[in-house]
Amino acid sequence: MDIAVYVRRGAKAGAVLEAARGLGIPHVLDLSRLRLDKSPYLHAAELDLELAEPPSALVLPLPDDIYRPVLVADLLNVRRIVLPPPPTVEDLARLHEEAATYGVEVVWLYGRPPLARPGDVEAVAEAVGPRAARIVYDVVSAASSKEIVKTLVALQGYIALMYLSNRKGRRGPRLPPFDVDGVINYSEVVQAALLLQWEGQYVVRMAPQFADKLPLQVAVLNEMAETFRNAGRASRKVQRMVAAVFDEIFAGSGLD
Repeated sequence: MDIAVYVRRGAKAGAVLEAARGLGIPHVLDLSRLRLDKSPYLHAAELDLELAEPPSALVLPLPDDIYRPVLVADLLNVRRIVLPPPPTVEDLARLHEEAATYGVEVVWLYGRPPLARPGDVEAVAEAVGPRAARIVYDVVSAASSKEIVKTLVALQGYIALMYLSNRKGRRGPRLPPFDVDGVINYSEVVQAALLLQWEGQYVVRMAPQFADKLPLQVAVLNEMAETFRNAGRASRKVQRMVAAVFDEIFAGSGLD
C-alpha cells in the first residue's frame, strides 16, 4: 500500500516530518501559501536550503505565470506537483504539456472548475488526454459515504492521490482518518478502494497536533490491506454499496 503524509510548511511541520521519517514513508509538502513572485531559481535555492529531504510531491499555488510551479519542482528534482486547476481547459492543457516536457506530473485539486464534477474530469481526459486529468480527491469534503464510493467508482482511473482525514462537523481541525469521533467511516472507504483495485497514493492529512497519531493511522491502513489480501474480498456491506453505485451509474447511462 502506497502511503504518504501531508505536511504544511511552517513551525509545526517538524513533528509530522519526524513521525514520517520514523515510519519510512514519504511526505507531500504543502507550499500553497508560497508567493511565487521571484525567479524560480531563487525560490528553488531557498527551498533547497530549507528541505532536509525531498518530498514526493509539492502542493503549490497557481500564480499569474502558470509555468513557475513546474520550474520550481524541476529545479528541486520533485517529479509531482499538486495544483489548483487554471480557469480554462486551454490553460490546463498548456500547463500539462509544459510539465510533461520537464518530466513533471501535474495532479489537479478536484472539486473546482474546470474539474468540479466527474463529467468535467472525463471531458478533460477526452479533450486533452487521460494523463492531463489526473486529480487528488480530498475525501473529507464529501457529503456522504455514498458520494465517496460513487466518486471512487466514477474516477478511479484518474485519482492519483486520495487525502484521508476526518471531521466532527463542518468546522474544526482535520482529525486523523480513523479517529473515533470522525463522521467518515474509513474502513468502508479503504475497502471500497481496495475492491476497485485503485492503485494511487493514500495521503494521511491531519492537523499537526495529531502527529503522534500517525503511526497508528499507517498501521491500520496496512492491516486493512493485509486483511483484504488474505480474505480476497471486502465486507458484504461494502460489496453491496459498490454494486449499488455501479447499478445506478449503468441505469443513468441508459445501458442494459
